[in-house]
Amino acid sequence: MVTKKQIRSANKLKNAKKQKPKYPLLLQKVLDTSDIILEILDARFAKEMQNKEVEQFVKTKKKKIIYVLNKVDLTQKRNQKLNPRIFVSCKNRKGINELRNKIKQEAGKIRKTGEYERIQVGVIGYPNTGKSSLINLLIGRSSAKIGAEAGFTKGIQKLRLTENIQLLDSPGVIPAGDYSMTNEKKIALHAKVGGRSPNQIKNPEITLNEIMKTEKKSFEKFYKIKFKNAEDLIEKIGRKKSFLKKGGEVNSDQSARFILKDLQLGNVEIL
Repeated sequence: MVTKKQIRSANKLKNAKKQKPKYPLLLQKVLDTSDIILEILDARFAKEMQNKEVEQFVKTKKKKIIYVLNKVDLTQKRNQKLNPRIFVSCKNRKGINELRNKIKQEAGKIRKTGEYERIQVGVIGYPNTGKSSLINLLIGRSSAKIGAEAGFTKGIQKLRLTENIQLLDSPGVIPAGDYSMTNEKKIALHAKVGGRSPNQIKNPEITLNEIMKTEKKSFEKFYKIKFKNAEDLIEKIGRKKSFLKKGGEVNSDQSARFILKDLQLGNVEIL
């Protein structure tokens, strides 16, 4: 028999789920509220990380978008097609003043109407692109929560840049059209750009194999070894790091996750 206490607990859980905003809804709220959008992209994979759905919405609403290419210290690539664009490195604190000045410049062109007196600047992008770290550098203090795990920011944070400009930090979101739990190519993209942590990936060996189709030379340079394919790399790194099972067999799952983590932490420079 179901008790009244169990019913009350079930109802509380049901109501809590209703009250918890879904990430896409939070993102939509940021887009609706913002006058200017900062799309934070990993400079190593800028093209793959563009959210075309968001960009189309911004264009339709005639709002301003600024492309911020973060982590330029991890690659020699410089995407020159995106405009306006600012190259930054949160790690090396480069490009921050240029970005801050660009925001102020664009904000100065806007004449506010409606319920918000301040210019609202929405900060969006994939999980783990460094949005919160960037905001902390922009405002000069540690107010935005940061974390190494993908999806660390859970809600919208409002932070003041100037007396007239407010930043909106939103949770990282993988575009709906790119999200998949079964498509290995999409999962590999999520892993490559940091959208899913190694612990969230069901088949890390398969994911790594997909990534190696385009990034093999980068891994060879970082690990200073030559290898035939992902399986060969997993074997060599597993033995080097002693990721072994009983009997001396390499723990391929552990080894593959270790390699993926090296990529996501920025240890592997993308050529």
